[in-house]
Amino acid sequence: MYGEWLQLSNYSSYDELLGAMQELHQDEQDPEFMFQDYECSEFFIKQKLISECHFSSNIYEIAEQINSSDYDFNIIEAYAECMSYYHEDVSDLLNSLSDSYYGEYSSDEDFAQTTLEQDGSIPENLPSYIYIDWEATTRHLVYDYMSSNGYYFKN
Repeated sequence: MYGEWLQLSNYSSYDELLGAMQELHQDEQDPEFMFQDYECSEFFIKQKLISECHFSSNIYEIAEQINSSDYDFNIIEAYAECMSYYHEDVSDLLNSLSDSYYGEYSSDEDFAQTTLEQDGSIPENLPSYIYIDWEATTRHLVYDYMSSNGYYFKN
């Protein structure tokens, strides 16, 4: 028994990858495919797309859905983390993401201030004697939002 490193990006489909694995083990009667060492985002592991003894036949379609979406993978991964979303049907995740995504911000306070200024809750030219306690305002505003890695989403 022996193995070989196979790079997913060298194959265009699950069937093509499976063919390469079968060719590699053509001398075995009933080969057992194992994926003992792999490098990938936690997203793929949490979505149960890959593990030591499992490789989802949908992984290429899911990767295509992610690549053709309007969102950077980091945003999708952050949203899945916020939603504790672990399921192979990524299209549901992408659909709900489009309704929830608010952007990337360096801090909760930056998110709160920008959000309130953009929606008109805070007038552009506040008099200099009015101060906003952004920490307290943020505490109340973020109850309706969730965030991961600087990306913010509406609950």
